[in-house]
Amino acid sequence: MGAKYALKAKVTLVARDGEGHPLPPEKSVPMDWGGQLVDLSEAGANIRLHPAAIAAREEECTLKLELDHMLFETQGTIARYRALPQYVTCGISLNFPDAYTRKAYQQLMAPIVIATTLEENTDRVKQDLPGLVKQEYHGQGESMLSTWGEGSGRGLKLFELLLHDYYVRGSTELPGLKIGYRDGVKIRNRLSTPAVPVPLSPEHQAEVTTLFRYVVQNLAKPVPADTRRFLEIFAA
Repeated sequence: MGAKYALKAKVTLVARDGEGHPLPPEKSVPMDWGGQLVDLSEAGANIRLHPAAIAAREEECTLKLELDHMLFETQGTIARYRALPQYVTCGISLNFPDAYTRKAYQQLMAPIVIATTLEENTDRVKQDLPGLVKQEYHGQGESMLSTWGEGSGRGLKLFELLLHDYYVRGSTELPGLKIGYRDGVKIRNRLSTPAVPVPLSPEHQAEVTTLFRYVVQNLAKPVPADTRRFLEIFAA
């Protein structure tokens, strides 16, 4: 998970007495502990907490996430607990009460999954712009990042990121982002193709722009540092 990804996390744990024993619910209020998320997965989360935080395996807890003033919480169970001198780590197995909660959690995870699964295509890449070298990075869910540059470290010129049903494009020649439906996506009763463009509403474009920004904030080492810096210009 990227250090610039502004996803904040808290875990609500059972209150304890001075000796670390759990207090009965009727005599205590569970405590929120803010922490550093180490990773998220479809089934759970791993978080670092203050060393004073105490938990035990199989105890119930609540994971609370906040991103750009959007709040999410769901119940969980402590799957792992380890105490270290500077912090404690908690592995949390999440228990989604309904499909709506699961879907909301998956939306928070989506940019992390897309960004951290992008890896360079080691097969031969079809070069389609004269004078520029194209590179490709493929990720989970048919996501793909393409970049075009002068080669030999002389700078990138443009990119295209395919994510979900959309494309996001940027170029040093034109300011801003170009966003639309990716080729072959079914829009109402027809397919989106270059010959039949289907525009997105301003609100929809804003959502895709936000998703793009989150993806860029989570790009991992398989994407070279100069490429990450180039994309950060457009995600600012």
